[in-house]
Amino acid sequence: MTSSIDANSPVIDDPPQDERPLQLADPRWPPSVAHRDYFRTHAENSHVPPGSQDAVRTRIVRIHRDYVCARESNTPAFTPQFPGYPLSLFMTEVEFLDLIHEVNDQLDQAFYPLSPGNVIDGCIGVLTGWLCEFMYTSHHKRKVLELESFVDKLNKEVYKVRGIKVISLMQTAYLSLDIQVPYPFVRPRGTM
Repeated sequence: MTSSIDANSPVIDDPPQDERPLQLADPRWPPSVAHRDYFRTHAENSHVPPGSQDAVRTRIVRIHRDYVCARESNTPAFTPQFPGYPLSLFMTEVEFLDLIHEVNDQLDQAFYPLSPGNVIDGCIGVLTGWLCEFMYTSHHKRKVLELESFVDKLNKEVYKVRGIKVISLMQTAYLSLDIQVPYPFVRPRGTM
């Protein structure tokens, strides 16, 4: 009986890209949490009708909420952990971190209950029996709309030419930051 493995054949030490451990983008993350099983690097696109061409041609890279690092404000925040492939084909780690930090900062401004804008809105709301909600837009709503316009502008000006799209956070109920990528994972020519 002969073996199909030659004893003199070279041994490949580098695992495939998918099996390499994640690099810690944020040192606050303990190594026990920073493993690939935590991330769903690409899933079917649930933001388009099932069976449509977009459902076949796109996938979602899902960035989860950050429950590991305690934040002073206890506002929604997304993990700064770079998921790698396939997102690395369309966005660098620095661009990803810039996006996450900007989104987290804007979420902090909108959802922090003791921010001056939210405190003033709460006091006025109590005094008027919340009828003020019909007269003007609250600080929280203004900040959430600013975040939505930031994501929309980023999609139009930067990500459209790369073939990717950040899904509206309102659509995901702030539970995840979903980035739509083309499938099969092929970077458009002349990008990045």
